[in-house]
Amino acid sequence: MKFVGRESELSFLEEQYNRDSSMVIIYGRRRIGKTTLIKEFIKNKKAIYFLATEESINENRKNLQNTIFQITKNNFYSENNEINWENLFNFVNGEKWILVIDEYQYLTMTDKSFTSKIQKIWDEFLKNKNVMLVLSGSLTNMMYSETLDSSSPLYGRRTGQIKLQELSFDDYKQFFDNKKISEIIDFYSVTGGVPKYVESFDLRKSLLQNIKDNIINVNSYLYEEPIFLLSKEVKEIGSFFSIIKSISFGNHKLSKISADIGIKQSSLIYYINVLQDLDIIERQVPITEKNPQKSKRGLYFIKDKFINFWFNFVYPYRNFIEMNNKTFVLEKIENNLIDNHVSFVYEDICRKKVLDLSANNFFNKNIIKVGRFWNNNFELDILGVDIKQNPVLFGECKYQKNKVGKEVLNKLKFKAEKISSKEKVYVIFSKSGFRKDLLDLSEKENNIFLFDNKIL
Repeated sequence: MKFVGRESELSFLEEQYNRDSSMVIIYGRRRIGKTTLIKEFIKNKKAIYFLATEESINENRKNLQNTIFQITKNNFYSENNEINWENLFNFVNGEKWILVIDEYQYLTMTDKSFTSKIQKIWDEFLKNKNVMLVLSGSLTNMMYSETLDSSSPLYGRRTGQIKLQELSFDDYKQFFDNKKISEIIDFYSVTGGVPKYVESFDLRKSLLQNIKDNIINVNSYLYEEPIFLLSKEVKEIGSFFSIIKSISFGNHKLSKISADIGIKQSSLIYYINVLQDLDIIERQVPITEKNPQKSKRGLYFIKDKFINFWFNFVYPYRNFIEMNNKTFVLEKIENNLIDNHVSFVYEDICRKKVLDLSANNFFNKNIIKVGRFWNNNFELDILGVDIKQNPVLFGECKYQKNKVGKEVLNKLKFKAEKISSKEKVYVIFSKSGFRKDLLDLSEKENNIFLFDNKIL
């Protein structure tokens, strides 16, 4: 599969490469594309790429020594010599080299003092050489504690770090050559911007066929992917799993999650924070909140699109899947996927598009934040606020088969009137376009913006 996106990350890595010496930490959840990014970056550069394993520290040392020998052809590194970690990097002799240790966390798991060894090697040798050291790993919490935390021996030594995130929808589109935007949105709602998941799909086939072949297939790794991801990151999976399940069932307030799973709120915070650090869930507040961290209106949602899909459409029907009754499960997915899943992902895409347009002053307003809004009476899919925190842009997103008419704008205006604002811009996104009555009105009023899928 072709390499897409990651322009800012590659640019940052090039900047680090052009320094006399640098140490970069790359971390993030599994399947997110860390290794692919690294291999793209080191193309046509002198580099040692080493993939650590869960073997003993001595086996890893021998494997790295053999890797260095294969690339440098230096007989000092032949298997006849046993070289300790401190002397493994002696081949660095003034030429520019990149040294990559991927899945770094395995080395620290098998040798608790390994990060101290790397600190000594860096301080006494590598930092004075023309070298770029890249440490990459998948266990997010362990990578942070071993390389970025103030208690780590490497603290203060890194020159940069990348927490790799999912691909944006704009980048994600590049995987597809012959599909409509609506079809790509449907795929994106299931795989998210996780390259490995896209790679698992046959993009020539329909989404439903891919779900049948690759997700509700007991032999596919995606069938139990959320369980695997959690088991790799946390020791006690049960409470974390229960929290995600509770949120997927519609419990978004901390108090409701607590009551549902029987864990006190004071104890729940720990699990919530870990899941947020892992980018599995997120806390949202109305965009107008002046102090989001202290807001009492915070709600929790599943951030990871695939995990959200899995808990809504795979987990509840595992008994049917295990009995190979895929037809029943596929019918449930086909009948509910758009309204219960894709439409919310569509809203996220639209909000990001409004933010991008605002950055280019498309609406001629000084909009600096775009998000959701809700209170006890109504919700807004999109609300944009200016630098003074004044609401100025009000939006609605419709992912439906029918064209959108003037009644949707009227409802949007009614909601907007409930929010104090001197200026109002109205934005409506529609998967299926717009009726003539709304198109005619938008021609007369210059504060109405209508967007179909072409802009996405």
